[in-house]
Amino acid sequence: MTEKAYGFILREGEEGRELLVFEHAGMPEAGLQVPGGTIDARETPVQAVAREVLEESGLPLGGWQPAASFEVDGNLWHCYVTTPAMDLPDTWRCEPLGPERAQGLRFEYRWTALRGGDELAGAQEHARRAVAGFVGGRG
Repeated sequence: MTEKAYGFILREGEEGRELLVFEHAGMPEAGLQVPGGTIDARETPVQAVAREVLEESGLPLGGWQPAASFEVDGNLWHCYVTTPAMDLPDTWRCEPLGPERAQGLRFEYRWTALRGGDELAGAQEHARRAVAGFVGGRG
């Protein structure tokens, strides 16, 4: 079983909580996503989410809280949530680090509503619903 870690970065918007998402520039078929990926052999899930978020967004974030874990298609997903203290722009483009850089990928970031926003790709939509339930239960 492959373990994966995903970072759900939140902020308060005019209409309620918003989630940071990205699309692959020039690859609409990849769908809307949140930063994350496979946990390396010597990493904990929280170390992996911090690394993946930094590699894919350029954001050196901490304060990660475990929100949900579940199994889908032979993958064990660990979902973490944070609300950065710093203000982030409404949109930006990022050339990711790591393996994505070697592939020449570019990520376009923006915000969407945590609840009822644009649908995420694949199991990430399931993860978003779990995270929204976790966040909603905390007030």
